[in-house]
This record gives sequence, C-alpha cells and structure tokens, in this order.
Amino acid sequence: MKENKFLYLVKFIACMLVIVIHTRFPGNFGTAMDAVSRIAVPYFFALSGRFLLREGDDDAEKIREKSGKYLVKLLKITGIVYSVYFVFSFLVHIYLKDSVKEWLISKYSPKEALWFGLFNSGTFVYDSVFTFDHMWFLFALIYVIGLIYIFAGVLRKWYKWLIAGLLFMLYFGEALQTFYPIRPFDISITTWYVMRNWLFVGLPFVLLGILLSDIFREKKKEYGDSYAEVMTKKKPLFIILVAAGIVCSIAEAFVFGKKEVFFGSLVAVIGLFLLSECEVSCGKYLYKIGKNSSDVIYYYHVLVIAVLDRLSYSEVIPYPPMWFKPILVMVLCLLIFYIVPAVFKRKIFIKGK
Repeated sequence: MKENKFLYLVKFIACMLVIVIHTRFPGNFGTAMDAVSRIAVPYFFALSGRFLLREGDDDAEKIREKSGKYLVKLLKITGIVYSVYFVFSFLVHIYLKDSVKEWLISKYSPKEALWFGLFNSGTFVYDSVFTFDHMWFLFALIYVIGLIYIFAGVLRKWYKWLIAGLLFMLYFGEALQTFYPIRPFDISITTWYVMRNWLFVGLPFVLLGILLSDIFREKKKEYGDSYAEVMTKKKPLFIILVAAGIVCSIAEAFVFGKKEVFFGSLVAVIGLFLLSECEVSCGKYLYKIGKNSSDVIYYYHVLVIAVLDRLSYSEVIPYPPMWFKPILVMVLCLLIFYIVPAVFKRKIFIKGK
C-alpha cells in the first residue's frame, strides 16, 4: 500500500500545534492559535482509526486480531512514557526535598483514581512537576481500542450511530459549559476533562477515522483507477472545507471562549482526511518528521517544557518571553527527537558500510 505522505505532513503540523496548546502565544494571536491547535488531538484519534483496519477486516475475528495487536503496542508505549514521567517527577521531588510519601498519597488517592478511571485525567497523569495531562490521550486510546476489541462483532452495525450520538453529546456538553454550567455528581461541567475524555472525544473520532477509511475503500472500488483523478478534481472543495473549519474554530474561540474541541475542529479533520485522498505535494522533509518523530514529540514535549521551566525557576537560564516559548520548545523538540537521532542513525549506517 502506497504511504500517504500528506497524512504524515499533517501529523507533523499537529504535534507542533499541541506544543502551542501547552505553551501559548500571548494576546488575541494566542487565542486564535490555541483555537487552531485544537484540531490536533481529534486528528490524532481519527488517524488511529483511519489505519486500524484494512480491506477485508470485516468479521469479528479479523477486527480483534488487528485491534488486539494495536492494544498490546499501546500498552507497551504507555508503560514506557508513564515510567519516564514518573521517574522524572520522583527525582525532582527528591531534589526539592519534598516528602515522597505525601507526594505518592496525594498523587494516587482514591479520589484521583476515580477521576483517572472516568476521565483519563487527574494527578495519576500529571502533578506539580509537569502540569499538563497530555498522557490522557494514550489512556483514552487504550480504552477505545479495548472497546473495539470487545465489541468487534457489532462495530460496523453501531459505529455510525455512536459517532453521531457521542459528537452530539460532546457539543451539547460544551454548550452547557457556556450557557448553563451544571454540576453533575458535584463535578463542574466546565472542568476541562469532563467533556474531553475517552468517551466524548476519543471514541467518536477513532470511529470517525474507521468510517472515513471504509468510505474511501468503497469509493476506490467504485471509481477504480480513476479514483485519484476524481478526488483531485474536488481538491479545491476540500481545501475550502479545511479553511472553513479553521476559521470556524477561531470564531468560536472569540465568541464562546476556550473549548477543548471546537465544532470547527471536526470540520477541519474531515476536510484534512478528504484532502489526503487527493494528489498533494508534501515536499521532501517535513512529512518524514511526521512519520518518524511526531509520536515521540507528542509524548515527551511536556518533559521538555518541564525541564525548561525548572531551569528558569532556578535562574539557571532566563525565563523565555511568552511569544518566544512555543517556538523555543518546538525547536528543542525537533532537535532532540528528530535531528539528533537522524544524524546519529546516519553515522551508524555509514560506519556499518
């Protein structure tokens, strides 16, 4: 199967946008960029669904075979990533002469276990040392792939209804956040993870990726060898769809305030996947970063931010200006997770010759 360079290119852009979410530019430009950046995580979920199943993976046995392998891979990755952050947090708390016992009790309390179980968030996945719960994505994906494995026999009977129903609940919940902030079970619906979790974001967007993959396969069968040509003729329409999603996200941010997933994010994600089926020039290099390093950048960019902040607090280095910090973190992540490994790998390859 020919690799889709455009999806890798967008994956690179998306991991850079996640850095923007966690560092933020100042002022109205920052608000606009934050809104655009909210496309990234839904895109990652949908991308996971896009490549989860292949042609012929229709019966429960095949679906369980693919989802089971992916689930094992996810569990290994999550274990490694979680261990890195746990050790980092432990070492920093030791350095700060904090009580390890009190830290562990506060981090792994029954209440926090409940929030983690329900919403993939809480101090199980962040603490005062690294203040972002970006690992929720991995745990949410584990939940979703696990559910696909369990309900493989009815996946394609239910997935369209689930996508529609869960997306309705997501945006209805976000409307409540703005207009009627209720407190179900004494949890404010305005708390970020109440609507941003495995159920309302992870599941519908992974299933959306599977649905789009199914639609593309059917269209390829219908159009045959002319499929790429037919889709490419529609490229201007798909570009307009992506642009409309971006503009809509920015407008929503200024009108309704910050949201975890804007309606424009949904429109842009669909537009990007449609555009990926066209002939799009992707250059020679950037898509390679998306292919080889975007996952690692996503997993560990928060670690880079935490180290940078710690050095700044200790006055080892000056604290970077707000407008410069996102750029600095992007550059450091590209250097640490792509350029240095690529150079090292090249040297090993040359020596091997």
